Formats: sequence, structure tokens, C-alpha cells
Amino acid sequence: MNSWSLSDIEVVSRAIVSAPSVHDTQPWDLRLDGTYVEITERRGFTDSPRADRVISCGAGVANVELALRALGRQIEMDLLPDPRRPELVATLRAVGTTSPSSTDLRLFSAMARRRSHREAFADIPVPAATIADIVSAAETTGVRARLLAADEAPALADVLLYSADRVRHDPRHQRDLFPWTSHWLPQGGHESVDTIHTVVTRGVPDSARLAAAIEGETVLVFASDTQESIDLVRTGIAVERAWLTAVDARLGASILSYPLRVDDTAQRLARRLNLPGHPQLILRIGY
Repeated sequence: MNSWSLSDIEVVSRAIVSAPSVHDTQPWDLRLDGTYVEITERRGFTDSPRADRVISCGAGVANVELALRALGRQIEMDLLPDPRRPELVATLRAVGTTSPSSTDLRLFSAMARRRSHREAFADIPVPAATIADIVSAAETTGVRARLLAADEAPALADVLLYSADRVRHDPRHQRDLFPWTSHWLPQGGHESVDTIHTVVTRGVPDSARLAAAIEGETVLVFASDTQESIDLVRTGIAVERAWLTAVDARLGASILSYPLRVDDTAQRLARRLNLPGHPQLILRIGY
């Protein structure tokens, strides 16, 4: 195999475009050449934390790898392979052909159905075996996905409210605050609409109510060993694999990362939950 067909290029391009990204910025570029696929980070974004952009690139890598496997390619992948090109996130090489597994095909199909569910979930428990499958799918070197225990919900609520309190008086961050508060309390009544119909958060939820809402859901906390780019890429790969596994199980999900980018919020969460490493994002899962 010396080159990519037009259909291969279309499949891989659609796969990376369907990956989740911070504010839907899609901060990556894709290049297919010979037997190689390169994914590079597009620099120059100033309205989102770089950690979220690199994690987004990792999610794109996960989708490209999965698309290539679904196409019947045997893949070798290198992350951040060239120190002389710091923008190069990953190189994937097709080294042969193989039959895609049933799991590869199911997860590839799940890409088209993946959506962010930013409202409350149904009051239906997620089976323990399904949660175990999702956590297993997220197993990646340098990253851990930890299920939040019911008695840890107040700790997460406290940390989220600490983050909210740090930014709620800053008009630049109002639209960042509202989306995460609406995840758990969409009818919380703590928002208002300004004269141009933009949602603006004026307050934050009550701690007890927020903790109760969190306790009623399945919540995973993703933490990386380091803050280095390679572990951020791995975090994106891990969360996308977990998310697609959840979609394959007919579940919805959504990600929260912004609260963990505010001041020392991530460190506070690590201490409250006794988490090693650096909390990077929260994945909500439910029916």
C-alpha cells in the first residue's frame, strides 16, 4: 500500500472532524502522505486554555486511529514523535492490513452518534459492568479514569463552587460558568438573559443541591501523571475511547474541563479526592 485512496481520506477526515474539541474549535490539522497520517496542533488560539486544546488533539488522534483500524489497516502510532516539530501531535503509520475487530467497528459507528448531553440524565442507574467497560476503555499510559464515589459528591460540589466563585464576578467568564452549572441543574434558576438574549450567570447553585445532583449520576474524573503535552494528548485519547464506549452502550455523556482550569481548582480537587497526578476533566455518563 503506497498511498491513500479518496475514500480512505474521506473516512479519516470525517473521523477527526467528529472528535470533541474545546468550544468546537477543532485545533488540529490532518495530513495524509504515503503510508503516514500526521496530526498537528494548530497554534494561535487565545480564547481557550492550551491544556484543553492539546486534549482535544488527543481525542482527534483516537478517532483517526479507530478509523484506520475500521478501514482494515494495521497501525503503528507515535505521540509527539519529533522534538524539532513541537506542533506534531502524532504520526500514525499503516504497516499492513488486518480485519477490524467487532469492537473497532462498533466504536467507529459510535462516532456519528456521539453528542454532548448537557442536561440532567434519567434517574436510571448505569450498570456496574458497563461502568467497568468504560473505565477499561480509558486505560492509557500516564492517565487514570476514576469513578467518583457517592460520598465524594460533596467534595466535587465544593470544588466546583470554589471555581465558580473565583470567576462569577468577571464578565469575561460568565458564559463559561453557565454551561457547567446547567449540566447538573438545568432548571436551577440561577441564570438570567441580557438584552441581546445571551445567557449570563448571576449566581451559583446551592452546594447541597449540586452535591445531590452529582451523587445521582455516574461521574468519572480523568487525571494525568504530569502536565506535559504527551500526557495531555493521552488524556484526550483516553476520554474519547471512554466516551465512544459509553455511546456504544446507549449512554449519553458530556465533559467538563473549564472549572479545573481556574486558579488552583484542580489541585484542590486532587487533595479532596486523594487523587495522584493532575485532574484534567470530568466525564458525566447516564441514560
